[in-house]
Amino acid sequence: MAASVAVVSLLGISPVHGEVNKHFTDIPEKLTHATAQMREILKENPDAHVDSIEARILTDMSIDGPVGKLSDLKGASKKKLSAEQVFEKCHRSSLVFGKMEHVPYIKADSAYSNASAVVLTPDGVCATNFHVVADMVLRGAMNHKVGTDRGRFVMDYDGNCYPVTDVLTIDPLNDFAIIKVDTKGTKLTAPTIGDDLPQGATVYCLSHPSGAYYHFTEGIVSNNTRKTDPRKGSTKYITEITADYGVGASGGPIFDECGNLVAIVSSTFSLYGNPQQYRNFQMSYKQTVPVFLIKERFTK
Repeated sequence: MAASVAVVSLLGISPVHGEVNKHFTDIPEKLTHATAQMREILKENPDAHVDSIEARILTDMSIDGPVGKLSDLKGASKKKLSAEQVFEKCHRSSLVFGKMEHVPYIKADSAYSNASAVVLTPDGVCATNFHVVADMVLRGAMNHKVGTDRGRFVMDYDGNCYPVTDVLTIDPLNDFAIIKVDTKGTKLTAPTIGDDLPQGATVYCLSHPSGAYYHFTEGIVSNNTRKTDPRKGSTKYITEITADYGVGASGGPIFDECGNLVAIVSSTFSLYGNPQQYRNFQMSYKQTVPVFLIKERFTK
């Protein structure tokens, strides 16, 4: 028996375990099923096709108008949780953001993930970054089509896919967008919504960087800054954190110690000792969108 296990190990083949540990979830396998789901969804729901979304961009999207009532959002919790409890409470609110494209060499449509998102309301109002949906918004404004582009979707922890049907509002300066997905009657798990945090407060990031789905990291708020353009009168607000994330985490949720949504991932900025040649890396600023900006798009 030991010899056969050794041979299997040498061949790089994992032995089949009698019982799969409950803590190990094959999210990448679930993403492979997204292609089949989205093919069926696009057949049944033409409004989910990217051409339909882009055709409605200028009529349905509001730059600064309300997208709903503040009462639609779940109020903040005051009960402090352990890191494990925060994950358990929040993981179903974090979504994988994906794209459906036609692949010429296989002559078929295929799905892949490229960002993150977070549920805001059970009926399918979600948030992500503006730069995640910017291509759709700009193409819709310019009436430009890309033949291989089919649509956008979000995928939950259980592998269920929901197509993006509308971009409700955007803030290009602060890099967030509020979108609507078709839940097909399913109630999504919305997080409790908190307030902005002071420097030093503990935060958790639950995002999907480069295929590391539901990657959970801990840190603190390292800085809160704002930059006002005196000519335009516009202000960019940034909450910087130390919880780690990378490419693919864009739009992912940031939670506080009570499991309240307090920000969403936006970008990273790398600091180099020799910036001209990108040498002598020193640190990376993790920049997020504070939640009050999102809450402002909901009326009282």
